[in-house]
Amino acid sequence: MNTDDVTSTECSQTFSIQPTNDHQQILAEQLDKIIQDYDQLKQSTKSQDNQSITIIDEWERQSIVKIQQIANDLRQELRTKTEKYKAHLSRRSNDLHEELTNARNNNDFKEIDLKNWSNKLAKLKSYIQSPPTVTIQDDPFISKLSIYAFPNDIFETSAGDLRIENNGQVVIHGQSVAHAVVRGSGEYSTGEHRFRFQIESFNINKWIFFGIISHKVTIQSNTWAIPSSYGWGGQDYTILNCAMHAGLNGYECDFELNDIIELILNCDNQTISLTNQRTKCIYTMSIDLIKCPFPWQFLLNLFYPDDRVRILYENTL
Repeated sequence: MNTDDVTSTECSQTFSIQPTNDHQQILAEQLDKIIQDYDQLKQSTKSQDNQSITIIDEWERQSIVKIQQIANDLRQELRTKTEKYKAHLSRRSNDLHEELTNARNNNDFKEIDLKNWSNKLAKLKSYIQSPPTVTIQDDPFISKLSIYAFPNDIFETSAGDLRIENNGQVVIHGQSVAHAVVRGSGEYSTGEHRFRFQIESFNINKWIFFGIISHKVTIQSNTWAIPSSYGWGGQDYTILNCAMHAGLNGYECDFELNDIIELILNCDNQTISLTNQRTKCIYTMSIDLIKCPFPWQFLLNLFYPDDRVRILYENTL
C-alpha cells in the first residue's frame, strides 16, 4: 500500500467518525431537554398536589367555621324558642288555674264549664309534651339541624262537619258539602300575631276562608252569618258585616294546593292581613271593634269534602 492510499484511508475514517459524534451530541442535548421537561412536569405535578391539598384544607377550615356558627345560632334559637314556649305554657297554665280556683271558690259552674276545662287540660298536657325539639334533615353531604316549636295556637272549637286531629294542628272537612268553621284556642287583644296555614287537601272548587272572629260570640257554620267575622275566602269573596263581597278592594283569591297562607292579627292597628307566601299577594282589612270586639281569635271556614288545613310549626317551610 502506498502512502497516498494510507492517507486516503485515514481521511476517509476521519470523515466518517466526525458526523457520528455530532449527531450523538444533538441526541444527547435532546435527551437533556426531555429530562428537563420531565423534571419540570414532575415539579408541576407536585405543585398541583400541594394546591389541591391547600384547597381541601381551606375548605375544611371554612366548613368548620360555618358549622360552628350554625351551631351557635341554633343554640341561641333553641334558647329563645324554649323561653317563649315556657312563657306561653306558664300563661296558659296560670289562666286555667285561675279559672278552676274561681269556680271552686264561687261554686259557680255548669256541666259545659267542666267539659271546657277538661278540654283545656287535655290540650295543656299535649302542649307540655311538645317542647321545642331539634330534628335532623337528611342532606347528600351533611345533615342539617332544625328546631321546631309547637304552634302557639291550635284549632280548638268547631261548628259543622269538621274534625280536629294531630293535637289540634290539623282540621279536616267531613264528607258533606256544607260550610263548617273552626277557631283557634288563643285570644288576642294587643300586639301583632302571625299564623301560617298550609292547604294540604283542596277541592277543585277552591273554597277556604281565613279570618277572625270575636271570642265573645258563638260560632256557627255559616261564616257570613256571624256579625264579628272578618276575612278572605275562595272564589274572590271577602266576608264582613254579615255579607260576602266579590272582589272587594281588588281581592282575588289565588289559593292552590300546598300553598302556605299567612294571617296576621295586628290588634294595635285594628287590622288583619292575608299573604299567600307563594304569590306574595298581600291584602289588609280594617276591623270595626264595635262589630268585632276584642279578644280576637283566628277563624277558618271549609266547605268541600276532605278539604284539609294544617297550622304550621314556627319554622316549617
